[in-house]
Amino acid sequence: MRNRLKLGAVALAAAFGAVITAGPPAAASDDEFWTRSCGSKYYAFSDNYTSWTKKYSGGDCSGHAWVRVKVDGKWQSWKHSANQATIEKDAGTIELSEHKGCETCKVYLLIP
Repeated sequence: MRNRLKLGAVALAAAFGAVITAGPPAAASDDEFWTRSCGSKYYAFSDNYTSWTKKYSGGDCSGHAWVRVKVDGKWQSWKHSANQATIEKDAGTIELSEHKGCETCKVYLLIP
């Protein structure tokens, strides 16, 4: 089972900059869901090999699904797509992942 970062906004901001974690997951303990204020719902997943963000329900949001991963201590570039953005690493080297529902939206951090 994966561990999830459960720090408060202040502690998290000190540790990771402006990153804010999501609340408790709606379903499984290693998945993450959130709804933007415009009504679109997003789903994020991360393990050591794959991280992805998916826009899975309507609403009025035009924002894409966004994801990026940390490998060897360095954050890689954001990847985005209208429906689902996925990053895969064959060697199982994903250390952390960040997910969001638009370019300037709140960021959700997952620990594989």
